[in-house]
Amino acid sequence: MGLLVAAMAALAASEEPGTTSAHMVSVRDCGATGDGVADDTAAFQEAVARGVNDGKHVYVPRGTYRIASPIALKNIVLRGPEGAAWPADIDSLPSIIPTHRDGPAFHLTAGAALRGLDITYHWDSEPEHGPSAVLVSGIGVYISNVRVRYAWDGILTDGEHNVGRINFENIFMVAVRNVGVRVTGTWDVPRLHNIEVWNAGPVARGLDKGVGFLLGKNDLIRLTDCFAFAMQTGFLLDDAIDGCTIKGETWGVMNGCATDYCGTGIAVEGAHTLSVSGGSFWNHQTSLLVDGADARVRVSGSELKSNGAPVIDVRNSDHTVVTGCSILRPMEEYDPPAIVLRAGRTTIGSNHIESYGIGVQIAKGVRSVALHGNTIVTHGQGASIRQDAPD
Repeated sequence: MGLLVAAMAALAASEEPGTTSAHMVSVRDCGATGDGVADDTAAFQEAVARGVNDGKHVYVPRGTYRIASPIALKNIVLRGPEGAAWPADIDSLPSIIPTHRDGPAFHLTAGAALRGLDITYHWDSEPEHGPSAVLVSGIGVYISNVRVRYAWDGILTDGEHNVGRINFENIFMVAVRNVGVRVTGTWDVPRLHNIEVWNAGPVARGLDKGVGFLLGKNDLIRLTDCFAFAMQTGFLLDDAIDGCTIKGETWGVMNGCATDYCGTGIAVEGAHTLSVSGGSFWNHQTSLLVDGADARVRVSGSELKSNGAPVIDVRNSDHTVVTGCSILRPMEEYDPPAIVLRAGRTTIGSNHIESYGIGVQIAKGVRSVALHGNTIVTHGQGASIRQDAPD
């Protein structure tokens, strides 16, 4: 027991500001003040250089650190006290205040890690453009227990390099103005877990802007427990992302993910392969939009709810399969169908479908449809199934 207590005391001492240990370099030892006034850029750069030279990681004690240029990390860990809470409503993480707008706060390349930090932007007025808080340009990057507030973009892969095997988890984003997380260019099993993107906070913005999660070319990307609130689109799969030289489709899975108060929940635009399991998608407009002649989309065990537009809108696909879901369009003052099938091949089975309007509308351009075992409730406001509707 005595040895355990001694070891714990030594570990606690190593976490204090201004101390060093055999495995870390503190930014305070390199001159950082963390008072929210001084420019601590040089201290961070020196700490990183020492860490790389000595094979140590860089530690950031609690405080507020202003930086005036990007901090580049390669094959090194930069972290704060990970025991601190990362949610938006608790200020216990060390805070980084970027004062520059010509690059990210942190630029991570192969083998870098960023853990246990807050990154907060201050703007004089509502921005029309800006950098990402974190830019990723290499494989094997790990980001965890990080909070990002008021950035133009949150965490982006650069769209030019292979960023395979990235691992992002436990990330909270508040009032990101453009894109929360963009991932493209992964040639091996990237992972996103427990990431929340909120359009909330002191700066209000309408639902006509913003994407929670933007996915491009990815090989077996795995999203679990990710959430978007009040963005124009919660999850957007796009095979030709503007500004990215890497083009192509996502092959991946979403488990236990969710949207709330978004314009569109999930939008699949292009030849993507996506499997969605569980989760709740409550949106003002469409919860699932599929528009790609070669898209392959499967959704099971989810709750899909929309207000003023079809819950599911299949504009084109190789195949779309929806099973075991609650498909709800509950607002009586609107009359769109719960499901609109415009083209492609679709299987709708063993769902509860409820709408103040038509249950399932099938247009002339559809190649094939299988409807089986569904409960369809229209509250007397329309047919359960309407075929041969205008395109």
